[in-house]
Amino acid sequence: MNLRLILIAISMCFFGMSNAQKIKINDNVATVDGKPFVKWGKVNSMESTIASLNSEEEEIAARWMNYPDPAHVSEANPKGLVRWIELYFPTLDLRCEVSNSTRKELIKLFIRHNIFVEGELNAENVAKMVKRYGMSFSENRPNNNVKVIINNN
Repeated sequence: MNLRLILIAISMCFFGMSNAQKIKINDNVATVDGKPFVKWGKVNSMESTIASLNSEEEEIAARWMNYPDPAHVSEANPKGLVRWIELYFPTLDLRCEVSNSTRKELIKLFIRHNIFVEGELNAENVAKMVKRYGMSFSENRPNNNVKVIINNN
């Protein structure tokens, strides 16, 4: 009985590995399983620009953001940084925020939500993703709604 469970567990691991997508980002192109998927440009260490292979303009601006929050201080996070990625879709004038991840994990998020269909940015799927994720990191930021009024009278 235990041997059967072990064999099932091992076969599930191999099945999971065989379905894993191989993502690489080189020469300003992200590839999935060796096939070009999107254009990927590095603006700086905290920003990237993403576009479909046929597009000449930026379709997604990705910014890795953070702020310190004392409520999130832990041994693993001594500065208490809350980290996320802000995604702006300039051609659609939409934006959302997703949990912090690597560039490869961000590509997997785009695949999971079918953001690029047949090599083109899919506006309907972008709208669904924006609706799902919203701007929760900015909205939940401490002192987010503080307004400073300077009266010079």
